Amino acid sequence: MLILPYIDLFGFRVATYGLLILVGAILGIVVALLRAKRYHQKKEDVLFCALFAGIGVAVGAKLLYLVTILPDLIQNWNTLMADPAYLTSIITGGFVFYGGLIGAVLMLLVYCKRYKIDTLSILDLFAPAIPLIHAIGRLGCFSAGCCYGRPAEPPWGMLFPNSVAGPQDVPLLPVQLYESVLNLLLFAGLLLLSHKVTKRGALIGCYLISYAAIRFVLEFFRYDYVRGFLFGISTSQWISILLLPLGLLLVALPKNSRLFLLMDFSTKNPSAEK
Repeated sequence: MLILPYIDLFGFRVATYGLLILVGAILGIVVALLRAKRYHQKKEDVLFCALFAGIGVAVGAKLLYLVTILPDLIQNWNTLMADPAYLTSIITGGFVFYGGLIGAVLMLLVYCKRYKIDTLSILDLFAPAIPLIHAIGRLGCFSAGCCYGRPAEPPWGMLFPNSVAGPQDVPLLPVQLYESVLNLLLFAGLLLLSHKVTKRGALIGCYLISYAAIRFVLEFFRYDYVRGFLFGISTSQWISILLLPLGLLLVALPKNSRLFLLMDFSTKNPSAEK
């Protein structure tokens, strides 16, 4: 399988990772727009929510990445300040998905509160789009050779000869592809489930439960150590542990729960269903 960190488009050299993230974002927004009517949301609100979420993703993913490499930044502070190329690589490279997810949700809260929209309804609307975007984004990781897996002999392991972030001469598990496939399955599952689940917050809760389990397990197969560890558990595994009970609460709590009422900034009856 061809691994291309960069491709040439119309005479310009484009990072495959960024291009696939863009493609994923566009497809995710299209899916959300197609679901807007079902959730009684205006398409312009969906678009602006996507814009706010995009800002949250970029900022949150970068901030959490900086947190995970903070010890290295402190240790190499003088080099960081003296070498513009090193500083640029820190700013432009390295993102953590969970940071982006948290940032996106916080920005959605800001938009929903400002324009009086039911946050849980918006989160349910976007729930299937999240793993779709993520699945295509992981293909970008695969193309760049980042977020790689543990060494393994073929046929399970494969070489990443053009990797911009990992070993180029050691066969590695293509964990990026595993996660991409699992996210696509999650996307399909959430779409099917959305036709049966009517309680606000349950669909995003199912996403959190499912992805937390997926990510927790896959982290054991990752080999890139620039992820932050505490007591032998990676940063993303700790976040998965925290998000799992939150997802269970969203699924299990009754629809008139105080948590659900607090998330509804709309002027409509908060107990109204989709």
